Amino acid sequence: MFHAPQMHPPESLKGAWHRDGYVHFPHLFSSEEISVLRTICDRVHQEWLCNSHDPEELANCTNMAMLTDLGYFSNHPDQLTTLLNLIADRRILDTLRLIFDRDLLFHNTQYFVEPRSQSWEGDWHRDQQFDAPDVETQIRRMSETIGIHVHIALVPEDHLEYVPGSHQRWDTPEEWEIRQGSDHNRRHGTMPNSVRLPLNPGDACFFDAWGIHRGHYRAGAPRRDLDIIYGTRPEWFTPPPTCFLDPQVMERLAPDTRTFFQRFIEEYQKDWEKSKISVQ
Repeated sequence: MFHAPQMHPPESLKGAWHRDGYVHFPHLFSSEEISVLRTICDRVHQEWLCNSHDPEELANCTNMAMLTDLGYFSNHPDQLTTLLNLIADRRILDTLRLIFDRDLLFHNTQYFVEPRSQSWEGDWHRDQQFDAPDVETQIRRMSETIGIHVHIALVPEDHLEYVPGSHQRWDTPEEWEIRQGSDHNRRHGTMPNSVRLPLNPGDACFFDAWGIHRGHYRAGAPRRDLDIIYGTRPEWFTPPPTCFLDPQVMERLAPDTRTFFQRFIEEYQKDWEKSKISVQ
């Protein structure tokens, strides 16, 4: 049964995605859900800061990953269950299935917050460029794999900037000069046709990670985004198992959630075993 937001019939949802590479769903999550999510994510972020060797320096880092690491939830198992059930929520998964006509795998989580004292412009990039040895590899990744961000806003913000349609094609010469040029170009170049994507608490923006995009980072301008990444298996990176080494975590999940993450475990278990990480 289709549980995705009803503002887009399936045909127009696919059409919007094909044209732009992103879809915005206002009020996908309730204020109560957002309040719970912020409590969880802020607590995890604070632990991440406090456990670092230099919390003050790290406070200007605007992105932490792997929120599902078991170490953050030893005293809060119910919060981990809530977070995992959210990642496998039908409102998200059914939307992805409508767009791509297939089930996608979980990949990772990120939490974006504002820097404490330093502001800067993010680099223009496509996610598949990271650790790619050449242009051909970037293009092949773009055509053979899927990577999707689901940005869930916990406060009002407009920090994401995207080039509509860039997920369907390679860079123009001007885009290439900005994206792969000097540090100044990557951070301060005016990317043609880019748009800012404002979000309110409870809104979700699904966007193609292979399209050209960047973030803006402003000290004193609140930012709280839970970012969940889904996709097909990337051959260049193996996601870590995080909390899924503990069988009790799976036992506490709703049945549909358990099935979703079991696919993640089965996909990567051999890789984890090669790295001497075992999943029971």
